[in-house]
Amino acid sequence: MRLLKLIKGDLFFLARYGLFLVYAVFIVVYLVMLHYIPGETGTFVMKLLVFSDPAAMGLFFMGAVVLLEKSQRVNCSLAVSPVTVSEYIASKAAAFLIAGVAVGLIIAFGSGRSLNLAGIIGIAGGSLIFSMGGLFVASKTRSLNQFIIFSLPVEIFVSAPGFLAAFGKLSSPLWLMHPGVASMSLLFRELGTVQFLLSVLSLLAWAVIAFAVTNKAVAKMFSDLGGGNL
Repeated sequence: MRLLKLIKGDLFFLARYGLFLVYAVFIVVYLVMLHYIPGETGTFVMKLLVFSDPAAMGLFFMGAVVLLEKSQRVNCSLAVSPVTVSEYIASKAAAFLIAGVAVGLIIAFGSGRSLNLAGIIGIAGGSLIFSMGGLFVASKTRSLNQFIIFSLPVEIFVSAPGFLAAFGKLSSPLWLMHPGVASMSLLFRELGTVQFLLSVLSLLAWAVIAFAVTNKAVAKMFSDLGGGNL
């Protein structure tokens, strides 16, 4: 129940500070662009956009949210509350996952195309990885400039192989162990049962790793406040 209230609060926070409005602007721009790109090319571009924006924007928006919370001393209140570090991370990751999947579906169906279950799982998995990456970096930085600099390696690590896979440059099944490739493969490829399961397991494994690493970083961020431990 407490986690659900936290998720609701994070979604309200995103709406209050205009992040949903930013998403809406991107949606309109993308739908207009996709309207003029016909056939398979349009579907290909749509999937690239769905991967790179609803999921990847979670990284940068997450950073903006956490830095804003720091500037408003929200974390000082949370540090002495019953909220645990795990709940704090899960709430933010869930809020961005909901936003990312919703935007992806709107772009897909709004452009007259569709996403299957594998594609939706790909968006959700990518969103989790990116948002927790953003939370990890934000917990380690104090300014937006610092965040942008230190988030670039995370963005490149996840995105670059994923885009290469989309263009058919990384076809070996071993690449499914990479989160970006696994996410993009679920969006683009007609996967067999084994490859589908490998992709899903890969995203789950990376999500667990990202959660564990982020949990440690966020716990240190709160302990450094001096106001108590989560």
